[in-house]
Amino acid sequence: MKKFIYLMAMVCTLGFFTACSSDDDNDEKEFVRNEKIEGTWNLQKVEKTDLDNGSYLLSGSVKLTWDCPEGTTLNIKMGDYEMPMDVNQMIIPMINNVSNQFLPQILKNVTFTKDGKINATYSELPDEGETSEWKTAEGYASYTVANDNLIYVTIDADKATKDIDDAEEKAQIKGILQQYNKIPVNIRWNGTKPYFFVDKAFVQPMIANLVAMLEKVPTPDMDADDLQSFNMLKGIMVQLPEIMNKTTKFELGLELIK
Repeated sequence: MKKFIYLMAMVCTLGFFTACSSDDDNDEKEFVRNEKIEGTWNLQKVEKTDLDNGSYLLSGSVKLTWDCPEGTTLNIKMGDYEMPMDVNQMIIPMINNVSNQFLPQILKNVTFTKDGKINATYSELPDEGETSEWKTAEGYASYTVANDNLIYVTIDADKATKDIDDAEEKAQIKGILQQYNKIPVNIRWNGTKPYFFVDKAFVQPMIANLVAMLEKVPTPDMDADDLQSFNMLKGIMVQLPEIMNKTTKFELGLELIK
């Protein structure tokens, strides 16, 4: 169950990085290249800015733009207590802070090859006080080029789920990955830094589908901790469709450097 919850979060945030293309001159349909994005891209250095209210903001590669009406709240249920959190004042800064704090511990770089593969140097989230143990992921994802400002990313569902032992959990996760097997990832350049992001057009229907999936997840066999985590996730997700209806602009992605 923990892997299922983790995947739901990843699909909502960093799924756009994680079809198959043809190799140079051997196939009838030659792979269309975008040479500007090819090569290895690294995360930006995380910088901390202290705010006047005593809090702080972490800025790094993770960038989130979420334009919704002032006063929009998301109610977070913690046990028997429900806390309303303002999206603009609390949720957006929290997403930026948490993402930029933890992403550098689990992702070092991303490589776009000239023949359409996406490789990454990654790590499991280390325990507190420990350092990341970097590994290379090859063959888990690929991309095709639509134009200079858009690529489609495909995740290999079989390879991504091969180490999951629980058959039911494996089927659930595999089903999600197969449903989003052609993810539209936009590209916008800030000087020499590419910003890879998904937008509202992709995220809004995805959220609606994930809410429908959550309604079907069986809970009787969950232990108390898993059930609490699941109910928290579900409680958040069921509020998002209405908030997304009010959202005028949504962009979530990574701005990378050489």
